[in-house]
Amino acid sequence: MKEHNLIFLSASIILIALIDSAGALLGFWSIEGQERNIILTIESMVLFALLINSLMIKRWVFRNTKNSAIIKIAWLSFLALCFCLLGDVTNFNLPETFYRYESVIKHDYLVDSIYFFLPGYTLLLLAGIRAIELKSKDKRFIRYPVIAGCVVGMISMVMMHLPNTGLFITISTGIYAMLIGVVGFTGFAFILSCGGLKATKNELLVGTGFILAAVADAIIGNFWIYGNQGEGFYPLVRYFNWMVYITSQCLVIHLPHLLVINSKYSHDRKQQD
Repeated sequence: MKEHNLIFLSASIILIALIDSAGALLGFWSIEGQERNIILTIESMVLFALLINSLMIKRWVFRNTKNSAIIKIAWLSFLALCFCLLGDVTNFNLPETFYRYESVIKHDYLVDSIYFFLPGYTLLLLAGIRAIELKSKDKRFIRYPVIAGCVVGMISMVMMHLPNTGLFITISTGIYAMLIGVVGFTGFAFILSCGGLKATKNELLVGTGFILAAVADAIIGNFWIYGNQGEGFYPLVRYFNWMVYITSQCLVIHLPHLLVINSKYSHDRKQQD
């Protein structure tokens, strides 16, 4: 597939997600109404399109570079998405079960999805760190995001945590909060490693994708899992999260794509010099 088609598909997926969420927020349809199965079908197709686009990006990368580091990042990015999509399906709560683990957290099925999002975002984090290493040898771009992400994650967990929450949910969400915090700060570090304000538009977009991943999960933690005294501000929070999450994934899957473009640009500049 041609390069511009990869970008067009990502933009189309974001647009569909925005229409899906905006329509629900405006009251045209609802995940809790008769349209539930239709909405879940459409959203499943969106996730499938996202998977196909990521796969095509990986294949495009393999055809356009022999750089082993970028190829590894392409694999990490693709596998990260695969795990995250399994987490998305879990979050659909197809059996519509609640309070599975205790009587405090209604939407505790979201904790089950951590089994998929935890390895998924760990792989994405590794891809981001490797991309930063290709940009800069300064270890501060890696060390500081890890420290800052863990600290912010712990603070966020303490602020949103509810008394009497079970140990399983507390530990699971606590570990995940620190991980996703690191992912978000890695986005800032990637932009800084690309020159900060001098970074290209594409570099800013990919870095923003990492940041939005953290924002999406912050929305889930604060307003879906622990929000409203454990009842969650559902379904409104789901619509906001869907927009942010899909936008995030559509941006981060282009990380290896961007690295190939940048490496080709650098190569061409060296030949001209």
